[in-house]
Amino acid sequence: MRSKLPLRSLYAICDTSFSPQHSHVELARLLLLGGAPILQLRMKGEKDVARIRRTTQGILALKKEFSFTLLLNDFVQVASDLPVDGIHLGQDDLPLPEARERVGRDKIIGYSSHSLEEAKRAQAQGADYVAFGAIFPTKTKGPGHPVQGVEKLKAVVQSLSVPVVAIGGIGRDNLEAVLKTGVASVAMITALTQAQDLIETTRWFVNKIRAQEK
Repeated sequence: MRSKLPLRSLYAICDTSFSPQHSHVELARLLLLGGAPILQLRMKGEKDVARIRRTTQGILALKKEFSFTLLLNDFVQVASDLPVDGIHLGQDDLPLPEARERVGRDKIIGYSSHSLEEAKRAQAQGADYVAFGAIFPTKTKGPGHPVQGVEKLKAVVQSLSVPVVAIGGIGRDNLEAVLKTGVASVAMITALTQAQDLIETTRWFVNKIRAQEK
């Protein structure tokens, strides 16, 4: 049976772009100490596949201490070789049907979309979840990246049958508006990695997102 993305949860992106004082494995541990149930290892621009493999193995070793879902951003070959739970793809990565052939039927495949049409196409091609954004302006993508807003997010959530993950510029001040759209999960980078207390901030978001079930 194929693994499923945990619902009503924080989707923490393990990206050291804004926290260079940490290695990816160190950052992953801090996020897990805060209770993050989903980690996506994001090493955009990294060309050293051996380093990506070592880093992935380092985070996988944390499964001895923590229960979490690990997704690898791109690098389909590494994802097919190692026991990660799945991969996340974007428009510049391997096409989804080809990635499915490479990683097999049991691993999660997520896909980044920036329009309702892209989201529907990803679902039709077999994505297990679709990320949609950027919901708000975000440092990660820069000023030229299109901002979707919560109304478009709500339309995507209502149109798809697979889980939708909201991403882009989400923080304490706008989280409630995002949760009201019915998203399955909320992805974050800077709101976590630039926090003064990363563990406590992660724990706050984990609890706030879980509370939407009640």
